[in-house]
Amino acid sequence: MKTGYPVFFEGGFCMIAYKLTPKRKEIMESLHLDSLFSLLRYYPYRYDHLYLSSLTLQEHEQKVTIQGTICSEIKTQVYGHKKCKTTFEIEYENKKVTIYLFNRMKWSSILKKGTHVVVTGKFHAYRLEVVASSFFVGFLNHEKWIPIYTLPQTIKAQTFQNFMEWTLKQYQKENIQNVIPQEFILKYRLISLKESLQYIHFPQTKAQLHQAQRHLKYEEFLNFCTIGALKRKILQKSGEKQSKIWNKKVLENVIKQLPFSLSEDQKNVLKEILQDLQSTSHMNRLVQGDVGSGKTMVALFALVANYSANYQGALMAPTDILAKQHYQTFKKILDPLSINVYLLVSNMSKSEKESVLKKVSEEKPVIIIGTHALIQENIQFSNLGLAVIDEQHRFGVQQRLKLKEKGKQVDILYMSATPIPRTLASTLYLDMDVSTIAQFPYQKRQVVTKFISTNQIQILKKELESYLKETDGKIYIVCPSIEEGTLELKNVESVVQEIKKLFPSYSSVYLHGKLKSEEKNQVMNEFLTGETRILIATTVIEVGVHVPEANRMIILNAERFGLAQLHQLRGRIGRSGEKAYCYLCSDSKDQEVIERLQFLAANDDGFKISEYDLSKRGPGELFGLKQSGLLQFKIANIIDDYAILKVASKDAQFIVQHDKDFMQYIQYIKKRIKDSSLVMMN
Repeated sequence: MKTGYPVFFEGGFCMIAYKLTPKRKEIMESLHLDSLFSLLRYYPYRYDHLYLSSLTLQEHEQKVTIQGTICSEIKTQVYGHKKCKTTFEIEYENKKVTIYLFNRMKWSSILKKGTHVVVTGKFHAYRLEVVASSFFVGFLNHEKWIPIYTLPQTIKAQTFQNFMEWTLKQYQKENIQNVIPQEFILKYRLISLKESLQYIHFPQTKAQLHQAQRHLKYEEFLNFCTIGALKRKILQKSGEKQSKIWNKKVLENVIKQLPFSLSEDQKNVLKEILQDLQSTSHMNRLVQGDVGSGKTMVALFALVANYSANYQGALMAPTDILAKQHYQTFKKILDPLSINVYLLVSNMSKSEKESVLKKVSEEKPVIIIGTHALIQENIQFSNLGLAVIDEQHRFGVQQRLKLKEKGKQVDILYMSATPIPRTLASTLYLDMDVSTIAQFPYQKRQVVTKFISTNQIQILKKELESYLKETDGKIYIVCPSIEEGTLELKNVESVVQEIKKLFPSYSSVYLHGKLKSEEKNQVMNEFLTGETRILIATTVIEVGVHVPEANRMIILNAERFGLAQLHQLRGRIGRSGEKAYCYLCSDSKDQEVIERLQFLAANDDGFKISEYDLSKRGPGELFGLKQSGLLQFKIANIIDDYAILKVASKDAQFIVQHDKDFMQYIQYIKKRIKDSSLVMMN
């Protein structure tokens, strides 16, 4: 065994120590890998599929793969630093084909007349020449898949492939078990983990690659779903809570204060929440719904029900602006009913904060609305019973848990405006119940969305001037960045100057995340009161800004946003019930970008948009898998492999329900949870 850098070879349920050469050590460190088994989990993102080409069927400059014996002398021309051209001929299909190798100095001394080689590269049909892009000594007796990995520039592809081949040889010597319980290996006729890792890196047939993918995708989903199911089970056993007996009459009085009727979806979701409050198991529920579907009202009723059961309730929002708007909405409805509602945000004075903190520590019941301030160590709830986390994807898992830990009887209600199909949501969020609001409590907003180029803004000038002159309307102009020179993105401050020139008769202000809280409030107040009619902003307005008079929006560099985010942004307009117009501005020539923006312009269903965004951009951004602490999918895809995900979800629930029969696998999952720094509530 070579001496050098010691590294563990961990697989299944055992660990073996090996030593690496300095070069292999360098590769491990650059990829942030701590074991040889983790190296084997570094899967190729694609494959070069090699099969012998018939030159008579190939067009000029097409990619070909040929093989043959070198039948000429090897000529090497050196020019510049570490640059060279190696030339020779091989016999293929009864023809002499000239091969060019560039910057492969070592081959000039290895290759000789009579050597059999396999060459892949661009074919020059008129001169019978191939400029090699890949090359190896040997024979191609069958189809071959060459793995292609995502690698730093410091690591050569061939060097990494050789290291992977060496690792696989070491791995094949060891008796390492499957991660997937044997029951499911047999049930689905899966090949072993050992075979799967061999074939995922170096398949010899398409069938081998397919079988490897089946095993590894199922394993990945099973681990993911088992973590969710196990967290849910542990949560349910984490100490029973007292049943919250809410007052039906109080809820009826709240309904009388509303200027509209609840939708059937809102009523059904509220029923599920009320049942959770009465249960002796802790609630852990996600309410998802499109922009304007009425999630806030559901949260209000949940907090009032908790209040009527003589418990404190807290709503945590991601921004001061959103928290204040929730506070104003709640106060308007609940003040006539003498229900105590307080606000706690960072820009309040010290005396105001101390006053609220005193009331929260002493009063029972109470409803408090705030931001991250709610999870500070100095805030003490006397008997917190319900925590509502709005825009839950904006908070990390640790932040969410801190609010739950403020009391022993705390039920958790998450709110999300990133709607996805309920079946998919229920599968992905195994650690929580999922409620969906698809209907709207009142007539859906009429927002016409148009895809335009930058120069068309000048054409819109007349229409926008007329809109500002003839109505009390206001305009949002959204920019993706406030930094100069970043990927040619429009800078907020430069846009301000352009807009002032475009609309000299109307004042404009700009809003972004780097402003202090006092400055943000001043800007928003000017916009709300009509002192200014045009608000130029970054995505800080994505959530929570409620300005009914705003019925026009221009989004600059729209290609820089995800569709779900663009849908959120346009949800800021049309709140007065009048027809509104959103202009997606982009000069991109990328056909995929154009198709995405055209899709958004033609669709206003948040569920369809999110599903489309998922298929194009993947799950990470939409679900915040990184910040939620859940496993990352290395090989599986929740859209393309949804059938496998559903099977794995069902199996995971079975495993957790019959955990005594799967103790080894459960212990493995618990170790994964611990290693991933996920918080388990014991």
